[in-house]
Amino acid sequence: MARRLYERKLVTPLQLLKALQVKKEARTRNIAEILYELGYLSKDDYLKEVSAELQVPFLEKLDGVRMRDIKIPVSILKQILVVPIRVKYNLVKVAMADPLNWNAEAYIKRFYPNRKIEKYLAFKEDILKLIKTLEDREKIQSIIGDIKRELRGEEVSGQDSAIVRLIKYILEKAIERKASDIHIEAEETYGEVRLRIFGTLYEFLDFDKEIFNALSSRLKLMAGVDPSERRKPQDGAFSMQFDENKFDFRFSSLPTVWGESIVIRILDKRNILKSIDEIGISEKNLTLIKKALAAPNGIFLVTGPTGSGKSTTLYASLNAVVGVDKKVITVEDPVEYKLPGIQQVQVNPRIDMTFAAALRSILRQDPDIIMIGEIRDLETLEIAVKAALTGHLVLSTLHTNDAVSAISRMIDMGIDPFMVASSLLGVEAQRLVKTNCPYCKVQYKPADIYLDPIRNHLPKDAKFYRGKGCDKCNMTGFAGRTLISEVFLTDEVLESKIAKNKEKLEILSYLRQKGYRTMFFDGLIKALEGITPLEEVYRVAKL
Repeated sequence: MARRLYERKLVTPLQLLKALQVKKEARTRNIAEILYELGYLSKDDYLKEVSAELQVPFLEKLDGVRMRDIKIPVSILKQILVVPIRVKYNLVKVAMADPLNWNAEAYIKRFYPNRKIEKYLAFKEDILKLIKTLEDREKIQSIIGDIKRELRGEEVSGQDSAIVRLIKYILEKAIERKASDIHIEAEETYGEVRLRIFGTLYEFLDFDKEIFNALSSRLKLMAGVDPSERRKPQDGAFSMQFDENKFDFRFSSLPTVWGESIVIRILDKRNILKSIDEIGISEKNLTLIKKALAAPNGIFLVTGPTGSGKSTTLYASLNAVVGVDKKVITVEDPVEYKLPGIQQVQVNPRIDMTFAAALRSILRQDPDIIMIGEIRDLETLEIAVKAALTGHLVLSTLHTNDAVSAISRMIDMGIDPFMVASSLLGVEAQRLVKTNCPYCKVQYKPADIYLDPIRNHLPKDAKFYRGKGCDKCNMTGFAGRTLISEVFLTDEVLESKIAKNKEKLEILSYLRQKGYRTMFFDGLIKALEGITPLEEVYRVAKL
């Protein structure tokens, strides 16, 4: 193994020597594992090389595991680092950190007798992550048993009904894990719950279809919608107290072929009360944004796809400008967070209270600052431009891939280039990247596919870090999210180029001369600072 890694130039002689010294002290560990933990070997290379050495296929991702397939106690799975990933007829497929572990194989044979074992190599941290999920599922089985007894008409002890206990458990665990959304979905024969944590969906638990139906009905009652209506989409909301904090939840149900898809958005005011200095904007970009917010009039836009943190940035911007000497009015769809000192208007198309209609009325309310949740059409954009040109500071969002594209987007929507040039203060484009857990952060080597395109931009002593996964971060390796961004402000030269409807490349060239930094390179700096893994930057931004 060591020879092959060296011959393939995956490690240097010095790195190999250091790993061999470590191996002397821990003889049971293989050299590839040590090289990986020292940060000399990437995860991809580790899996490929160990897989080739052992002649066992590897799994890059572990998902689709069903609780009903797990016969081995979770405590044993943790000990032997094995997870049965699929049981079918006379076959059991297992993910193993060490496919040569005869003790693990003995346990598999004991709990799955008369079945052929199909082994797959998997990453140790991925297996531990999955076992953590299985532990939660195991804990919840007693609640599910109580729900079944209640459905049969039997009495169950406890202050709350079992279905309410299940809902509280799901909500509490979602908040504990910093989830933004809870997905409760019906499949053909069962229901499942997944949590969106830092932008990624993770399996949480599954249960029988009868449990799903009871859960759906109770949630609808809590959200103030019709529990008997399963043919139409419904939207609602409810609030609950956990510890000393009150949380608001937004409910949405959608009919599907197997039942319903329910999504619960968790609204945590603690995130929205952050200042513009606390949301992760780099110092250079923060200076530009604060300059735009200090302007007496004009439009400042925040761009990015859904789920990129635009609302958080807008609210943080409002926190920076709100005061007793300012009249601040927002128009939103929906109003997710109610903020003191700000007049917030809820869009309601059913009674013709559109963004445009609300804005026309807002202009008669003598506002200093107007925040528009999203500019979706020409009419709204025209009123926003008019407001900016008549002495108001306007903050809003657009859906564009990068900051400079916001200029052409405004023009394509129907605004004259001269009007865009006259009203636009600047644009910030952003994405969210996961941040490394500080408790398990270790140095590592990203795969060459990520390093090769940027080698010329890296310092000689460049180091990258990632979270391995620990109890503090629920084995995810991540502690939260931060944003990476690109920002530009207009000046006389740029206004002239916009008014003349110059090409995007010409505008980009001018901005780069002035020191404009793209989102990717803003993210690269955060990766080099150990804030986020390099792969996260590639996931959300283009080089």
